[in-house]
Amino acid sequence: MLGKKLAVDLGTQTVRMVVKGEGAITSEPSVVALRTDDHLTAGLFGGGALRAAAEDSELRLLRPVAGGSLVDEAALRTLLNHVMIRAIGRQRIFKPDVVMTVMAALTGDERRLMLDAAMQSGARTAYLLDAVVAGAIGSGMPVSSAAGHLAIDVGAGKTEIAVLAQEGTVAGRCLAGHGGDRLAVSIAAHVHRKHGVELDLAAAEDIAASLACVGIHEERRFEVMGRLHNAARPVTVTSTELTPVLDAHVRPIAIALDEVLAETPPGLRDDVHRAGIVMFGGAARLEGLDRYLSASCRMRVRVDGEPQLSVIRGTGYSLDNLDVLKRNFMYIR
Repeated sequence: MLGKKLAVDLGTQTVRMVVKGEGAITSEPSVVALRTDDHLTAGLFGGGALRAAAEDSELRLLRPVAGGSLVDEAALRTLLNHVMIRAIGRQRIFKPDVVMTVMAALTGDERRLMLDAAMQSGARTAYLLDAVVAGAIGSGMPVSSAAGHLAIDVGAGKTEIAVLAQEGTVAGRCLAGHGGDRLAVSIAAHVHRKHGVELDLAAAEDIAASLACVGIHEERRFEVMGRLHNAARPVTVTSTELTPVLDAHVRPIAIALDEVLAETPPGLRDDVHRAGIVMFGGAARLEGLDRYLSASCRMRVRVDGEPQLSVIRGTGYSLDNLDVLKRNFMYIR
């Protein structure tokens, strides 16, 4: 096989990629630039698109994926084309095999559109792998084992929970739109209600990174710049006041986890209890989330060492097992 093999983790906020045999994981914001005349601007994606849009008011930014779902097919084709150029180069005598991660709850039509977009962007063959499965593989879970293992993927745009055994999903839940972005939006809404100032998403994310902690903790304070009547205004936010926001954010995850465990056959549930639960995804780094879920389900929950890289690592590993993807997941040739 002379063509290269490319793994792509297409997230709501970040697209990560790795070429088989080269090892290095590269990442860019999962965004492309669009001019007001509705023509996608060649050469502008990721960080370059963000920088150009900051200087050019005629540029709009589009994200192909939101809340784990495909929302813009044209933007996806453009993004994938740039990803392939970045990872493999423009001159391709042999087209690459491409594996992309998707939300488990993605519809069949959306999956076909993603496969078609990869082929139109220059892939020889294209495969889709559920992100929660890829993350489990990247976290070291033996998903081909007959024993049950439970994985939780908490990303920017969605949260997925799955019990895996013999390369398949036994029970699962997908909370589309429930991820790190939603928490940031909830924090911004809270600050607006309580302090009367507006925050952009980046400022709300800074608050989440500095103050957000699920469970009992000492009060911390964080000063951030907001907007009031188009004027900048500093505001001090405390960790204590965020408690109701965090409770509302983590409770649906705990409920979904309980539902998945209830649907899991007793023998596999015993396996999960012995092995514990692994959590990954960028938003899995929310302080105290692992302890909260552990107390809720009375099982050990650990966060992978590099949770933001678990999915792309597992997708990269899957490049060695394309036959497994042909048997268990969608692909096109």
